[in-house]
Amino acid sequence: MAEPILSARNIKKYFNVSGGTLKAVDGISFDIYKGETLGLVGESGCGKTTAGRTIIRLYEPTGGELFFEGQDIYKISRHNMKPVRRNFQMIFQDPYASLNPRMTVEEIIAEPLEIHGIYKSEKQRRERVYELLQLVGLNEEHALRFPHEFSGGQRQRIGVARSLALNPKFIVCDEPISALDVSIQAQVVNLLKNLQNQMGLTYLFIAHDLSMVRYISDRVGVMYLGMMMELSKSEELYDHPIHPYTQALLSAIPIPDPEIQRSRKRIILEGDVPSPIDPPPGCRFADRCFYTVDECRKVTPEFKEVRPEHFVACHRSGEILAGTAAMTK
Repeated sequence: MAEPILSARNIKKYFNVSGGTLKAVDGISFDIYKGETLGLVGESGCGKTTAGRTIIRLYEPTGGELFFEGQDIYKISRHNMKPVRRNFQMIFQDPYASLNPRMTVEEIIAEPLEIHGIYKSEKQRRERVYELLQLVGLNEEHALRFPHEFSGGQRQRIGVARSLALNPKFIVCDEPISALDVSIQAQVVNLLKNLQNQMGLTYLFIAHDLSMVRYISDRVGVMYLGMMMELSKSEELYDHPIHPYTQALLSAIPIPDPEIQRSRKRIILEGDVPSPIDPPPGCRFADRCFYTVDECRKVTPEFKEVRPEHFVACHRSGEILAGTAAMTK
């Protein structure tokens, strides 16, 4: 396989809070290859967004290494990050909050060009803005309007145009469709796919809509309470989930066939998600898992390859894979 464009190794992001240390991201590792989309899913509060922001250094990491095209960008001082940042961009979740209401669309999209000094003349800069607007399905006359004059879907297109201004190689899409109407979500996702094909973009697509993640992603990672539970090719993960948490998540996806839907068994998880503040040793999912044994509460499971390109962090993955694991709850 080709060399990854981005490699995350044991990335951690902790926050000091009044009750102790909040371990938002606690040692996740994965690779992303040029031109692919890696989906990142999990419940709200599992650390997906924090992971995305730490990867592109909007948050400074607590630990770990992040190699982009072979260079560990965590070793670069913040003063020298500007050339690297041209290759990293982010599409934010809320198209209402992520656009400055006092700036016109032209000013919003041109801002990265000004910061990085890409064009010396205003004419060149404006032409680039028009080009970007057309790329995302808007037109020149939109350039002089303000964000409040647009719908949610159009605002997200403006956010996409801004993220493309510097011709980045890697974009973190932080739940880019969750604030949009369902009727608009597919349009934005199809736009992202078309832009990826045209420009050879690489995405980290963070979401909680499992069906949409399956549609757009080449591979999918599942996070729970700051840790990666499972990672594999998209179809493999959805057809053959191994980790009990992944199985429970996928069992919640409705299938548009009444016969199949009636015959499916929904896995209902008991208990609440534990606090990420100073979590106990062992597997983070142990208290809600049907397969828990003593080892699960004492030893953190290794994130390892159990099938070709299929990684799981579970002490009993071999038994589950073989169909021999018995539920202990």
